[in-house]
Amino acid sequence: MNDQTNSTAPGQDRYFAFDALRGAMMALGIVIHSATAYSTLPGVWWIKDPQTSKWMDAILLYLHTFRLPAFFVMAGFFAALLVEKRGWTRMVENRLMRLGLPMILGLLFVFPPLRLTSVYFHFSGRGPDPWGALMDWIGRGRFEETLEPGHFWFLETLIWVTLLSVVFRRQLARLGGDRFLRLMGSRAGLALMAIASTATLMISEFGILDTPHDFSPHWHIVAAYSVFYAFGWGMYLHRSSLWLMKWFGWKELAVSMLLLLPCLMAIEAQLAVRGTRVWGAYAATAALSALMGWLAIYGLIGVFLRRFAVEDRRVRYLSDSAYWMYAMHPVALLAIQAPMMGLGWSPWVKFLIGIAFAVPALLLSYDRLVRPTWVGLVLNGRRMPSWQWKPEPQGTVIAAEKEAAAGEAN
Repeated sequence: MNDQTNSTAPGQDRYFAFDALRGAMMALGIVIHSATAYSTLPGVWWIKDPQTSKWMDAILLYLHTFRLPAFFVMAGFFAALLVEKRGWTRMVENRLMRLGLPMILGLLFVFPPLRLTSVYFHFSGRGPDPWGALMDWIGRGRFEETLEPGHFWFLETLIWVTLLSVVFRRQLARLGGDRFLRLMGSRAGLALMAIASTATLMISEFGILDTPHDFSPHWHIVAAYSVFYAFGWGMYLHRSSLWLMKWFGWKELAVSMLLLLPCLMAIEAQLAVRGTRVWGAYAATAALSALMGWLAIYGLIGVFLRRFAVEDRRVRYLSDSAYWMYAMHPVALLAIQAPMMGLGWSPWVKFLIGIAFAVPALLLSYDRLVRPTWVGLVLNGRRMPSWQWKPEPQGTVIAAEKEAAAGEAN
């Protein structure tokens, strides 16, 4: 989901750092879902390998606190840009098309094989004829009853957040004031954003960001992600002061990692008495996970603003591919995770093999089947040429892409 932009830097027409950050958060879906198959937590992936590890729980929790929140920050940033360039109506139309159409296509072509695979492996551990049980399950109409957004749930949530932004457009406009600028450029602002997120997490199940499993709007989830979206909106209104966030970086990321252990301990305290609200552990989980997430978000924004502010065609290619990689990565992961279920290998070995298999497979399929086709038009907004190992002289390829993007914007 790439948006052509105007930067504060002369001659630059994209926010390359934020393109890269948004793409990186999408690509981290491969990492988090490679870990979920080996997590001890039930019901977090399509299949569950017999070999599990608490370390996979840690990877899952840590990435969950900031990955999609950072994506929603970027979504708010680019939505504000679109409003300025095209107006509210065009922004909403653009988002409904760029979010709704991929979600529908995913539900039609990606969800069915994932659901059927998960049901097959469910029955394979409970009887001698999993195929027969699967056919009976389908015949009883169970497939239709279990239809859900799957890993496309964030698109539906982003649609709801986008529609709410229209309702609260006046409140979003106020983020252009000096108060938000102080939030954006200080550690006190970071702490205040963590407090705001803590409040939204105090109505979740365990004090961490919830994931919906049906198509009805879950307003506490929408509210939680709206906080991140609004922050990104305010960042765009203060785009000339983005340099303030370059002061954040690796220190904030390191501190966020240090909070992981106490947050895990608070969650374990809740799981030990599941069904009973342990308010101390619940509040601690909400506060720690919120602070972890915002520390990581501020740190990542600072790192990406320093390291990826200049165009790099390799980074840009990976950013362009991230939407496809996220949409299809469960299929690629299951293709390698399922055959490994019968092997007594370490969860770490299987986790790394999953990533090592999925990333090249997804990149190859993106380059040959998506980037130059109508699928690329749906995902990236335009068709683009396959990877050029030797770029055209004098930036011909980049110039052509910019010309096509300018035509699309008009």
